[in-house]
Amino acid sequence: MQKKDGKWFTRKKGAMLILTLCLVGAAAATTYYAVDLSDTAQEPAKEHMVDLNESPVETEAEAVISSEAEANLASQANEMDVDPESLASGNRQIRAEQETAGQETEAETEGMETEKVSSGQVNAVVSPTVSFASTQELQWPVAGKVLMDYSMDSTVYFATLDQYKYNPALIFGAEEGAQVVSAAKGIVDSITTNDETGTTIRMNLGDQYTLIYGQLENVAVAEGDVVERGQLLGYVAQPTKYYCKEGTNLYFAMEKDGAAEDPFLYLE
Repeated sequence: MQKKDGKWFTRKKGAMLILTLCLVGAAAATTYYAVDLSDTAQEPAKEHMVDLNESPVETEAEAVISSEAEANLASQANEMDVDPESLASGNRQIRAEQETAGQETEAETEGMETEKVSSGQVNAVVSPTVSFASTQELQWPVAGKVLMDYSMDSTVYFATLDQYKYNPALIFGAEEGAQVVSAAKGIVDSITTNDETGTTIRMNLGDQYTLIYGQLENVAVAEGDVVERGQLLGYVAQPTKYYCKEGTNLYFAMEKDGAAEDPFLYLE
């Protein structure tokens, strides 16, 4: 009976041991399976992390393109390489050309300035100067006699106007068409016409002296002309309405600094 009980106990104990081993194995298998699933789930994330951290790997085509670009850059760099001596020579040539151009410009400028100076010298020659001293004498401008004397201190009678007034000129009686000549050398400043003295010539004698010839016709000179002493200026015209009663005449006046002077004091 005891042997039977012992065998039964032994079999029961063995069965429990086997059951325990099976449970332990099942637990181990379950744990392994869970760990395997966890590793499998983490692999894509690891692969993704590796892709983010690692540098991109060039493809074969990209490597070829990169090599060609580097070769082109190297070729361009070689083409740009210049021998120092050649570069210095080129710089010297450029400087020489610039200096030559500068010298040509300066020469042209000097030439223009020379032309201007030459032109100024020509103008100085063409535009003569005249002078008149207070001691010089005037030539009689027309053949005739004095009808009315110069008078700026007192009034004189003008028959045509029928009034007394100052007379800043000599009034020479002369025949119509008589020649009028220059009393002194001078330059013709202006030729004008007015109601009182008709065609009138103003002549610059120099040193602020001026002679005025009025009642003229057929003027033989022009503005700007240099007129010599005794040269023909024109002819005596018919009298203006201011001198109808006085008759044909030459109006002859003189000024110094714009003020009237007695021309009779300078006549020969």
